[in-house]
This record gives sequence, C-alpha cells and structure tokens, in this order.
Amino acid sequence: MRTETPKQLDHVYVLNVKAFTERRAFMEKQLAEAGLQAEFIFDWDADELSDDIVDRYFTKENNLSAAQKSCALKHVVALQKVVENDSPFNLILEDDAVFAKDFHVGLARALAQSGQFSGEKVIYIGSGGNFFTPKSQRKPGQYLYLGARGRFTDSFIIDSATARKRLDWITAHKISDPIDNQFDRIDRQLGIQIVWLEDPVVEQGSKNGLFDSAVEPAPPTWLQKVLFNFEKLKRKYIYQLWR
Repeated sequence: MRTETPKQLDHVYVLNVKAFTERRAFMEKQLAEAGLQAEFIFDWDADELSDDIVDRYFTKENNLSAAQKSCALKHVVALQKVVENDSPFNLILEDDAVFAKDFHVGLARALAQSGQFSGEKVIYIGSGGNFFTPKSQRKPGQYLYLGARGRFTDSFIIDSATARKRLDWITAHKISDPIDNQFDRIDRQLGIQIVWLEDPVVEQGSKNGLFDSAVEPAPPTWLQKVLFNFEKLKRKYIYQLWR
C-alpha cells in the first residue's frame, strides 16, 4: 500500500513586542517542546510607528490604537515573509498562543488533511472566540471543517498564494479594523476559504487569563479566565447539545 509522506511546516513566525520578554520566553519553551523552530517578528512595535507607515497601511477613518496598528503591521510583515519564501505551509503565531498537550497531533492532522480544500485557504488551529463546529456536523476521522468566520489571529496556517491575496487587498484598500476582523472581511470578499481544525489545539493567553491583553482594555486576568471558561463551556458543550 502506498503511503503519503507526512507534510511538514515550512516556516513558523511568531509576532512579538521587543519588551514582552516573558511572552517570548514562554513561546520559546513551547516551541522547543513541540520540536519547532520559529522566526520572531519584532518589526513595528507601537512606539516605532511612523506617520509614513501609518499612512501607507491604514485608512484615515480608522479608530485603531497604536497597539492595534502594531499588531496589524506585524501580521503584514509575516505575510510578506510567507510570500517571499513561496511555501505552502506557514504557521503564524501571536506571542500569547497557548499550545494544548496534543498540539503536535492537531498540527499533523491539519497538515495531512489540508489538501481536501483546494485553492486559497487559511487553517485556524486555535479556538479563538470559542467557536466550534457543531457535533452534528462532525465526522469520524475528519479534522478540518469550513468555518463561518476566522478564529482570531493567534494561530493559523497559510500558504504563499493566500498571503499574497491578503497583501494585495491591503495595498489596494488599506486597514481600517482590528486585524482579525479585517482578515475576515478580506477573506470573505476574495473567496478565501476559512477552515477550522477540530478539536483546536491553541488557546489565546490574553483571553484565557494567562496574560494581560496588549491591544485592548480587558478585565483582570482572573476574571478573564472565568469568562473565557464559561464561554468555552457554553459554546463547546452546552450549546452543542442543541445543534
């Protein structure tokens, strides 16, 4: 019987603020445990933004904070690197991505089944927003499903063609929304497939209470944790009973 060679990641990029040494150390430890090497993207911290770069990438009508603009530009840099390297499997992580114990299993499943979705796509391996494919739609042995929206931008796999499409849209129209919402709008307009990994293998540390949020006002971390876990319980378990 012929067996397919397991697919491997081509590149891993981690978005990080230079001063966030705790987050960087946390990510380095997780990556080492997962057997992955990553390039950290330090470009365009909030205190480095120039009028020229803001005018080049953002609409004049935007209401984004400096931290939100910084996050968006780090994503732009990551996409540019993906395009330059012209590779199919690139994992982009924000520095508050928290790996599940079975992270390597979920990642392997996502890569193995990625070919079932031809054309441009983004594979979200995290549970951003605590969105899950209803149990009634799940099938044994199937791990990737079309999603209705992105699961935030803390952890996703993208290919060079899809990255180029996103960048071309940004060049033509500029950024006006937080980058997760912006990517959702771009992908819908361009017909880029939004794919969810089930079960997801990443949580966002600034949502589950591990880290303070760096881009928007948020409750104390202890309350964030309570709210996150309640939302997870509701959407993953209670809500699923009725779907």
